[in-house]
Amino acid sequence: MFIQQINRTDPERAWIVATNSDGQTITRHFPVFKILSSRNTASVSTNEYASRHAIAGGLLANDQCFVGLADEDIANGSAGLVQIYGYHESVLVMRIASSVTVRPGHAIGPGAMNAANSIGLSSTGTLMGFHGPVVALDTITATLHSLGTVGENFANHVFLRGA
Repeated sequence: MFIQQINRTDPERAWIVATNSDGQTITRHFPVFKILSSRNTASVSTNEYASRHAIAGGLLANDQCFVGLADEDIANGSAGLVQIYGYHESVLVMRIASSVTVRPGHAIGPGAMNAANSIGLSSTGTLMGFHGPVVALDTITATLHSLGTVGENFANHVFLRGA
């Protein structure tokens, strides 16, 4: 774990090192989920994670498995930084067909397991209720939720509450 020293110019933040076992690159600002495998079910000493909002190792990758946001691109099989606490400049937005606007201060997180949802975060269909792992600091518009293709729209300014 890496914890930023307290200073006057940057807000407090914390990161962990995660090994990407997803089969593809985890892109910066994408949500990162814990996955279970035979290598890490009996021990907390390993750090395997996945990037997609999908069934991983037989368990739903939902809020209980959400770890944080990738702080850098992490190639498959490589280790990289995942931010788990503090201000983060951008987050991948879930693609939703309906009109959804998230206001500043509202909790966001991964949605309910649904093939129509992308791998991003939103307030719609979340499993964590009102106390989500991420808080929006800017408005996330309905346009951001509905335009483009899955995995391409990002919202600015969120706060991570930790894994």
